[in-house]
Amino acid sequence: MWKFAYLLGFLCTATLFFITPSLADPRIINGTQAAVDNTKYVVSIRLKRYESSFGSGHICGGSLIGPNKVLTAAHCLYNSDKKRYRKANEFVVVLGALNRFQRVNGTIVSDVKSIAYMNTFSMDTMRDDIGLMFLKTGLPVNKSHLTVEPIAIANTTTPIGVSCQVSGWGKTERGSLSPVLLTANVTTISKSVCSVSYNNGILNGMLCAGHLRGGTDSCQGDSGGPLVYNNTLIGVVSWGSGCAQPGFPGVYVDVQYYNKWIMERNGAISRTLSTLTLCVAVLLGLFNYL
Repeated sequence: MWKFAYLLGFLCTATLFFITPSLADPRIINGTQAAVDNTKYVVSIRLKRYESSFGSGHICGGSLIGPNKVLTAAHCLYNSDKKRYRKANEFVVVLGALNRFQRVNGTIVSDVKSIAYMNTFSMDTMRDDIGLMFLKTGLPVNKSHLTVEPIAIANTTTPIGVSCQVSGWGKTERGSLSPVLLTANVTTISKSVCSVSYNNGILNGMLCAGHLRGGTDSCQGDSGGPLVYNNTLIGVVSWGSGCAQPGFPGVYVDVQYYNKWIMERNGAISRTLSTLTLCVAVLLGLFNYL
């Protein structure tokens, strides 16, 4: 889980070259309560072991990008204490509930069938912080739903300086996780400006967004959640330093950079079929050889 903050003015920027920020969790600071119509794709990712009461197990956000396909951050799937990825059956995903403690008409609660991530993901550099979850219970195919709807993912570069929306149940300015889904507006920032703050730690596949003045941000519990521009998912809450303090922008996974990887993965079934296809090919090769 990781925190964010935003860029400082000219005088303070000069000092940033000498600061090596520690990574931390993201949250929504000074956000406003979300409306259903604008956040139908936002999901709550929870650990079953902590879900003693509905909503208590929330650890991350995510975005529904298909009937049973959720895009999130790889670090949400990773158990830092045990130095391994969690198993799919450790998670439960909740869709269609603005208040994470309330299960309402239209709320979908789903176990997770399988997960996907890149083997090149690094907790040290946050490189390739992209993950997928495939749900056992998703949206009914070809049927409308009042409170849940997938969002399209970006396949082109997002302009610099445009206003975007970030959403989550993460910590607020009061220091505790929000019971209700909050949203905040942030502005995309150029990679060159962002790299000044993070000592060239902004790698390919990363996108920065924030405010020059600070004051509005994402934080702990928002990791994996969506950054949306023009009704398109352009980013995934990933990492940063501080929460809503001037000086460091939020760092997001750049969705368009990983578009092909995301689209090519369709869960355990497709991977099983790929493995079967490979086995058949090997057997045929041996048969021809004999």
